[in-house]
Amino acid sequence: MRNVFCCVILLVTVCFLGGCGFKDIDKRFFVVATGIDKTDNEQKPYRITLQLALPSPKIEPGASKAQLETIDASSIAEGVRMLKSHVDKELDFGHCKIFLVGEELARSDYSGMLQWMRRRRDIQSVADIAVAKPDAQALLGVKPVSERYPGNTLFLSFGADGTDSPYTYVQPLSEFSKRAFEKGLDPLLPIIIPDSKESYIINRTALLNKNKIIMVLSPEETQLFAQLAESYPKSSVRGTYEDTQVVAAVSDIRSKYRMTTQGAKTVIAFKVKMSVVLEDAPENLYKQEWASIEKKLSEDYSRQAEELLRKIQQAGVDPFGFGLRYRANHHSNNPNEAYEKWLPIYPGADFKVNAKVNIEGTGLIQ
Repeated sequence: MRNVFCCVILLVTVCFLGGCGFKDIDKRFFVVATGIDKTDNEQKPYRITLQLALPSPKIEPGASKAQLETIDASSIAEGVRMLKSHVDKELDFGHCKIFLVGEELARSDYSGMLQWMRRRRDIQSVADIAVAKPDAQALLGVKPVSERYPGNTLFLSFGADGTDSPYTYVQPLSEFSKRAFEKGLDPLLPIIIPDSKESYIINRTALLNKNKIIMVLSPEETQLFAQLAESYPKSSVRGTYEDTQVVAAVSDIRSKYRMTTQGAKTVIAFKVKMSVVLEDAPENLYKQEWASIEKKLSEDYSRQAEELLRKIQQAGVDPFGFGLRYRANHHSNNPNEAYEKWLPIYPGADFKVNAKVNIEGTGLIQ
């Protein structure tokens, strides 16, 4: 009797359960790229632009088809909700792999945008985020002739399957979110500039604090940062030897640093070891001793690296995470105590870079 009673209760309970609300794939619009800009309207400060993929039977260069939907709204969440009335299918952010932040918004306050991205459940943490210059709406209007499907060009620019450039800094949403909230570590984002109506340029990096852009690295500084911070191998180094420019391709690089206290000063010392192959050098270089050339390249690299480190220090940002390293090495019952001690130390810290360049060859076939 007891089993019968349980079965009846179970059947009655099932009658009150609702469906999952699943919609078929042909009733969904997949958002492949999202752009967020700042407007001049205080009542509607956000401009949201969605790039919606249109299915096509052809997968070939130039076959990409996409639909752009744009709206101004008082909040990003409200704008996305209102855009649903502009289309006939459900918006799905599960395939959105790139988020573009307009330059003006990134220079004012990006915190509201980041909060929305972190809270929306269908946005992937592996999606890449970048600054669009001059704005995201214009950038999403670019139609590369080589694009096989919507968003493919931007995906390949940041993914491992496409180009691998030392001038393109890749920043996933998860990493950006961690840097935006972690004390002692500041975020940085790549900058995308439309070269024409058919292509992009991604060779600069913006350094941000917890709210906005503070400074922008040039292409050369972007490459140098990637070498120091991430030991990026597929790059190059430049220097001079006997008043002649020398360019070498980096085949292997190892970069690490230590923080020490010397008297009242904190010294952050980098050690960089790299193996290179000369690509642009005088023709008679092959017959010379390489020791003097290696020494000159090492000195030039050390000087360039120290200049970059001081420039970032003077801007008041910490993309290397020196403050995080300091917090990890100075434990305290008060989690904020070590960070508060670090704040006055960083502006007065000294930087020393000891680079050692080893030439493996001149690139000449003898």
